[in-house]
Amino acid sequence: MAKPQRYSLEEIQVRLDAGDFPFSGTTAGGSAHFDFREPSFYAGVALHAGSRIREALWVALAVSAAQRYREEDPGTEGFIAAFPLQVVALDSRFEYDLNRSRDWAIPLKPEQAWGLTVWKRALTEEEKRVSLAKYDEFHCLLDLLTDFLVKKHGQVFLFDLHAYCYQREQRLSWHLDPQPVINLGTEPINQARFRKEIDVLLQELKRISVGGRRVSVAENEIFQGGYLARRLCARHHERLAVFALEWKKIFMDEWSGQFYPAVYDELVEQFTRSVARFLEKVRGEK
Repeated sequence: MAKPQRYSLEEIQVRLDAGDFPFSGTTAGGSAHFDFREPSFYAGVALHAGSRIREALWVALAVSAAQRYREEDPGTEGFIAAFPLQVVALDSRFEYDLNRSRDWAIPLKPEQAWGLTVWKRALTEEEKRVSLAKYDEFHCLLDLLTDFLVKKHGQVFLFDLHAYCYQREQRLSWHLDPQPVINLGTEPINQARFRKEIDVLLQELKRISVGGRRVSVAENEIFQGGYLARRLCARHHERLAVFALEWKKIFMDEWSGQFYPAVYDELVEQFTRSVARFLEKVRGEK
C-alpha cells in the first residue's frame, strides 16, 4: 500500500481555499491523518485514537503498551469513518495530550496520567519541543479546517469522539453499570445559540441500542467537554458547536484490549444513522 501523501499546513490551507476536494493524507509533522472528501458543514475528530510514540522516546518510557492502550481511545476513528471531513490523531496521548492546554499536554507527573509514571527519566527540552511542535501542528490543522468551514457555511458542527474506561472499581456488565454509555459534553457550547441542536442530538442518540437494549445517554454527567471543545467554541462562539462525545468502552474489554467486533460494528452503524437523522432535522430547520 502506498504511503499517504504528506501536506504542510500551508498546502492544506491553499487546497481548502481553492475548494480542491477531495484530498487526504497526513500532516507534514505526522501528527494527524485527515480525509477531506467534501466541504460539508460538519466534521469529525478523534483526538486520542492514536497509540504511536516516536522511536526516540521508547528508551525513556516507563509505561507498557497495554497500560497506554487502556487509557487511549482505540476505535473512536471508526465512529467518524462515514463523515465527509475527518481528522484522526496518530500519536498517543502519553506523548502529548491534544485535549489539554499546551503547558499541561506532556504528562510529566503521575497526576497527569491516571497515577502512572510515564517516563523513566526527565525529558530533555529538545524532546519536549518536538512533541509540542506536533501538538501545535494538530491544533493549527483544526483551526484551518474550522475557520474554512465557518466562513463557508456560517454554522458548523464538530463531533469530538472519545471513549472512557468504566471498570476501574469493579467489573460489571455495561447495562448494570450506572454510568452512561454515551456522555455528551456541552458546557463549552454557546447554549443560547445551540440549545435546540443539542436537544435534537440527545434525542437521536437515545435511539441507539445494542442487541435490542437501549443505551443510556447523559449530558455533562461524566465529562463536560475538554480543552479542544473549549478552545474552538471560544474561537467561534456564535458559529461552531463542538459535541464532545464519550463512549463507555462497551465495545471492548478495557483491561485486555480485546475488541467485540459485533458490538462495535452495531454501535458505529447506529451512531452514523443517529448523526444523519440529527443533521437532516437541524438542516431542515434552517
